[in-house]
Amino acid sequence: MKFFTKLGAFTRIYQPDRTLAKLTAMAASPFARTGTPGTVVGQRPTTLSARAAERLAAGPLDAVTLMRDVCRVERLQHDAAERIALALLSSHEEFVRLPSGHWDLRDRAHRIVVQSTSDSLDATIATVGNESLGLSAIDFAVVDVETTGTRAGHGDRITEIAIARVRGGEIVEVYSKLVNPERPIPSYITELTHITWDMVKDQPPFRHVADHVTSRLAGHVFTAHNAAFDWRFVSEELSRCNMRLSGPRLCTVRMARALVPALGRRTLDHVTRYFGIDIDVASRHRAAGDAEATAKALLRMLRIATDEGIDSWSALEARLAARISHAARNASERRRRAFPMPAIEDYIA
Repeated sequence: MKFFTKLGAFTRIYQPDRTLAKLTAMAASPFARTGTPGTVVGQRPTTLSARAAERLAAGPLDAVTLMRDVCRVERLQHDAAERIALALLSSHEEFVRLPSGHWDLRDRAHRIVVQSTSDSLDATIATVGNESLGLSAIDFAVVDVETTGTRAGHGDRITEIAIARVRGGEIVEVYSKLVNPERPIPSYITELTHITWDMVKDQPPFRHVADHVTSRLAGHVFTAHNAAFDWRFVSEELSRCNMRLSGPRLCTVRMARALVPALGRRTLDHVTRYFGIDIDVASRHRAAGDAEATAKALLRMLRIATDEGIDSWSALEARLAARISHAARNASERRRRAFPMPAIEDYIA
């Protein structure tokens, strides 16, 4: 009861036209029906659960991101988002909470999908496996992209993409391709990546290499150093081709944080230096060089995980999630200590 009182107050602050009763009632039925009794004229995804299903169709999401979109609020604390997500989604069989804390659609959990959103294109769907799948049986697609900037959804585009495929404990292929971003490359980006307009102007745009990319991603765990960045850019480019990318992701920054706690910084330079992996200076900040170096670091960290008894995908996700939860608790405690403490005795009176 205390939770629902808080939730009701929350919804009145951010959505004054809705009550908790409306939120839970909307979540109870996946579709809103219109028309005369006994006749379904149309089905629209207007309920909260239907919004969640529509949002998760693009891939797993953390509770904060999902509930912000579903409840249409701008600011939401992590603890509140977790409670709202559990209240709204846990009673629906189509949703599942992954060991990492992310929410996903149950029938698509632990599967990477490159799916067409147009009838004119065929869907490419491949199964990675279930939660108990052994790490040695998983194929990884280690991705690195070079871009014109950092904002995937605001005009920045990919200039180069590389995918290093890892199978059976070794790198079996490194695919790399320069891409015409169809927009200018800022000078500061050229200074970092050494990719100039002359190098990409005669290269194909991403839509012409999308099939080469998706064929290497399907059936693999999407892996990258700071995976959210590469995932956003690849997803955005595929959406322009009427394709949608979804499935499991693995971030080697998170792996380094959980499996190599002695490492103070987790940049690619620091991680590779720790493992003695050489990156040629000319290959640094180029997609192929960074993807191959990340793949080598991944293999080293998978060995560490195996030595620690982490022998399945679900066990690895649980270990990474535990590390995040510990960090979140520490951050919450630091925030709590930043607030003024209540006065116990009044020394002024």
